[in-house]
Amino acid sequence: MTEKQFTAEYTAEAVQQFNDLDEDSQNKILSAIGAFELLGAKYKNINTLDYDLYEIKPRGVRAYFQYDTDRRRIIIIGFITLKKTQKAPVRYMKQALANITRYKEFRNEKNNK
Repeated sequence: MTEKQFTAEYTAEAVQQFNDLDEDSQNKILSAIGAFELLGAKYKNINTLDYDLYEIKPRGVRAYFQYDTDRRRIIIIGFITLKKTQKAPVRYMKQALANITRYKEFRNEKNNK
């Protein structure tokens, strides 16, 4: 079996958004994130966005993430939504960034106790 290139972690908001998706959309995004974890940079459906964010776009679903620079080989999924437009909406990118920032702050506080 191939070793994972990355491990995905999810903000609480991304988990809730995932749970709100229909089963087909959930399967699409899980499959895409799983493929990215195994393939890393070889995975084709990754786009670079503004705000140091990236998106995974499997057929009709978007997940916004950021590489965790404090811990190697970790990505943090900050926002999951259905894909409704060609271009990633700025408000979703900003919300993903805010979710990831809160996630990192919480994780750091927890680790410092």
